[in-house]
Amino acid sequence: MDEVEFYSEVASRMDRKHVKGLFGDIALEKTARMLRLEKMKDAKPELNLDEIKDMKITGSLEDVDHTRNDFTYQDALIIAMKKEKIAFRLYKDLASAALDEPSKKLFLVLAQEKAKHKLCFEVEYNNNILTEN
Repeated sequence: MDEVEFYSEVASRMDRKHVKGLFGDIALEKTARMLRLEKMKDAKPELNLDEIKDMKITGSLEDVDHTRNDFTYQDALIIAMKKEKIAFRLYKDLASAALDEPSKKLFLVLAQEKAKHKLCFEVEYNNNILTEN
């Protein structure tokens, strides 16, 4: 299951309207990013490489089996945070390995998008899971 399918599926399972919207918005952003990547093959990416805050929640959480059909709201947030963290690291590594400046900048922009997505899920987790426990 690709990222767009995953986030769309999770959105359809969520009862909380704002969480359904959060996962749905991320799925739309991922679709838009794929389309943008197709168009950017020969273009130069716009850069805004401001540091994105990392709440460092993900590292202390147990892995969740994302293939299950019965995961909870908390499980969905954990899976999403971990997926975004892995993708962030991938893009940072690709930026480090890039041989030309346009490619490096593109991978850094993509890494930043992943950091933003992870932060959205971390804020949601912090506000609605950690405060409930």
